[in-house]
Amino acid sequence: MPSSVQKRSGAQVALPQPVERALRRLGQDISTARRMRRLSQEDLAQRIGTSLSTVRRMEEGYPGTALHTFLRALQVLGRLDAVLKMMAMENDVLGMELVREQLPQRVRTSSRSKRQARQPAAASEGGPHAGTDELEGF
Repeated sequence: MPSSVQKRSGAQVALPQPVERALRRLGQDISTARRMRRLSQEDLAQRIGTSLSTVRRMEEGYPGTALHTFLRALQVLGRLDAVLKMMAMENDVLGMELVREQLPQRVRTSSRSKRQARQPAAASEGGPHAGTDELEGF
């Protein structure tokens, strides 16, 4: 049975299992990183400006812990940049594939572009654009 989170309105909201697992895993990883750096929970709490109980809940994966608390802990542990790099758009394989699927199969020349394409003939005869690069402004 999925656990639930108490919202301010008093309503219960069930979290999907993958989200619960991810929160627990993130909390465990923060705990491990903290201990590897020989920091106590009290030290981490002081450095991120929160209470000891908040650090304990975060490390347990409590869903009510604010996102900024996780991010501040990651910053103190030197792992924030790694999370940001992982979330960078160029690493979003699915998102990039969806964008590629929506690219047009071909691109037609507009009537304006056709008129501009005719002008280089005049330019070669010493017109106002004589001597300019063909791809200028491309």
